[in-house]
Amino acid sequence: MKKRLFIVNLMLCMLLSAYAQESPMLHIYNQAEENYSIGRIEQAQAILEENIAKFPSTLQESVYRLLSLCSLALDKPASAEQYASQLLTISPYYSPALADPQRFKDLVNNIKFGRSTTMTTASSQAESISEVPVPAMVITEEMIRDCGAQNLQEVLAAYVPGMHVIDCNHGINISMRGVYSNDQEKILIMLNGHRMNSYATNSASPDFSVSLEKIKQIEVLRGPASSLYGGVALTAVVNVITKRGGDLDGILLKAGIGNHDQLRGDLIFGKHYFNLDLLVWGSIYKNSGESADNPSPVDYKGRPQGRINIGRAGNSPSYDFGVQMKYKDLQFLYNTHFSQLVPPLTISTLGASYDYSAYKTFNGITPGFTTNSHHADLNYTRRIGNLNAKATLTYDNSDLTHYQVISDYAMPELGDLLVNQDSIKRLFNNPGIYRYINGQEQTYGAQLKGDIDYIKTGSHKGNLMFGAEYSHFQLKDVRYQLGYNFTNITPESHTIQETGKGHEDNYNAFLQLKHQWKNLIFNAGLRYDHKRRYDDSRVNEYSPRVALIYVRPKWNLKLSYSRSFVDAPYLYRKTNEILPIFQGNQFEGTLDPESLQSYQITFASTEWIKGLSFEVNGFYNRASDLIITHLLDYVNEGKNKTMGIEFLAHYSRQRFTADFNFSWLNTFKNTIFAVDVDDNNNTPALRSNLLLTWQPVSRLRLSTHILFEGRQTSYNSDLSQMFRMSHIAEQIDIAKKEGQQDVYEKLLDELAQTFNRLIFSEKIDPHIIFNLGATYQLGKFTFGANIHNILNTHYMRSGMSTRLVPQKGRWMMFTVGYKF
Repeated sequence: MKKRLFIVNLMLCMLLSAYAQESPMLHIYNQAEENYSIGRIEQAQAILEENIAKFPSTLQESVYRLLSLCSLALDKPASAEQYASQLLTISPYYSPALADPQRFKDLVNNIKFGRSTTMTTASSQAESISEVPVPAMVITEEMIRDCGAQNLQEVLAAYVPGMHVIDCNHGINISMRGVYSNDQEKILIMLNGHRMNSYATNSASPDFSVSLEKIKQIEVLRGPASSLYGGVALTAVVNVITKRGGDLDGILLKAGIGNHDQLRGDLIFGKHYFNLDLLVWGSIYKNSGESADNPSPVDYKGRPQGRINIGRAGNSPSYDFGVQMKYKDLQFLYNTHFSQLVPPLTISTLGASYDYSAYKTFNGITPGFTTNSHHADLNYTRRIGNLNAKATLTYDNSDLTHYQVISDYAMPELGDLLVNQDSIKRLFNNPGIYRYINGQEQTYGAQLKGDIDYIKTGSHKGNLMFGAEYSHFQLKDVRYQLGYNFTNITPESHTIQETGKGHEDNYNAFLQLKHQWKNLIFNAGLRYDHKRRYDDSRVNEYSPRVALIYVRPKWNLKLSYSRSFVDAPYLYRKTNEILPIFQGNQFEGTLDPESLQSYQITFASTEWIKGLSFEVNGFYNRASDLIITHLLDYVNEGKNKTMGIEFLAHYSRQRFTADFNFSWLNTFKNTIFAVDVDDNNNTPALRSNLLLTWQPVSRLRLSTHILFEGRQTSYNSDLSQMFRMSHIAEQIDIAKKEGQQDVYEKLLDELAQTFNRLIFSEKIDPHIIFNLGATYQLGKFTFGANIHNILNTHYMRSGMSTRLVPQKGRWMMFTVGYKF
């Protein structure tokens, strides 16, 4: 009995103590609420903002609500949205009261249901999209579902103007404003701010290893973003934001089946327990691909070609597993994912069919591009007065395999062209030639960053952000081998193994200033990156950004300049160093970082007409030192000057929504393979998407996606002409040694003519693709159906050093989900 009385007394003392601490702040809050009720809005806001860090947790919900109401009353929608977002962060289940203004109710509901324009990617802090210094957009969970996409690539290509699907015959790839490479290595892809791009290849394929079911929203920055994110953020940034446990509040099971042996499974668990928010997800996907005719019935030697396989995801299923936990200010993220993508054609511009099942298996890996990655992130955030601080520790580990078939047929001429060692050259006299590259990378990183409000008055608001980061990358257990006769392989070379290994260190620091004077915002940032490469060479890069933004309640205007860079991928640099070992030459030269400068002007409008929002953006890009892939090596010889216009619009009315985007791109200087083509390469000048959704009854939602791509041209090097040039060069050497001047001059002329034929072009016709989708809600069950390319339209795409590749025909997926 005494023990119970002691506990009761102790609890009463704690409650009285808490009340004693809360009482002065409660008085301050009541004073602000009274000022608001009698129309003294600015006084109410000033009282709350001066004491915001002092309010106890029991009052924070009310404080952020009143601050949001004050901002709406003062016609400051960006601030209102920011405070409402903070309110929902504290209380995810918050619902406005009946007496609250309708604008506040709409604002809260828009944020809760993913229609908010608030994003964090542009400045690493929450801000309205109207204040973001570069063109940006948010793709919501609802939009992902409506477009019927099967992977991240399809989502981005559907909604982001300027992003275009590229098929480099390697894997799932996407370009931004006509700039791309063999893999997805020009766009930074993040998961909740954590870099997903490999440190060895710079790539992060937006493929089936990225579960769409876990996504709350996708934030996209269109344009260079190295001022915050350094290398890889050359042309754009894509930040995948996961749901929180409180968003789901239960378990979601989902299964899907489709043609081409498609199977999909998803399991997501989410829960919010007091100060702990937990999300766990798992996703698997597999298919056997679509069998189709080779677009070229014969190869460059006139040999017949067999059928090819389009869109195959490998023998093993792609998967994505992860967990995210947030306890108060501490957050932990772990994600592991696997993907294997099978190229339909052989390496580079050879572009021939091959017998996939005939080739050797390496530790269960068949021909294709395979990635098995692990990512971990631990961060702690703390607000100290006006200072927001965040410390992050990261760990990344990936097993990378590039297993490429070169040719089913013997190719002695290729051996003569590439290899000087007779022992290696002889393997090209055999059929079934392939290349196998494998390596394991791991990277440790640490980051400190913070921001502080240095001024906040009635007409001025200023914020200074700063940070520093360090990462240590290491590649180990490297294999680089050539194989022949489908299953034979050259002995592993200790020299190649040791040459392939290495480690690199990255140091960077950044500073960003954001100052607002009434409706005008000045935003400027500068980042310094220093890399110590494996060969002890140094890379020093400065990435500036400056923007001027004019914000009005229903429209905004932005002018911006930014410069970005991406260092040449470690794998490319090492490949260039390893190849001479096969060729019997000394390694000469290295690869420099690629760079891009962009000037942009953006006008955006919100609700000028009820339900309609739109944005139009004009840009000029100048890129240099772009890396061009030759047959097996890489060269800094690409230049690109491009201008364009991008337009996007969203219209919503009751049970109907429409999303439209359009892009026009004109490349007036484009250097590839040391030749100026002055045209877009594998990128249409005109491209548009129209996505329509209609909800005829409350349980049924219908959607359609219409894609139009205009005529485009694909430029590539002709391998047969390359062989011809190699043969002529040998004859020139002979003629020079024997003093045959007439023959020598004739051969030089023939070599020049052959070089002029080295670059060839192929036309890709315009095409329209129709997709259809539907979802039906029946209690806790959700049934879905999506049909891609319903008319089974046949069309082509291409990429760097790649012949025309047929695209997927009619693919269907039927799903059923159950929410516990």
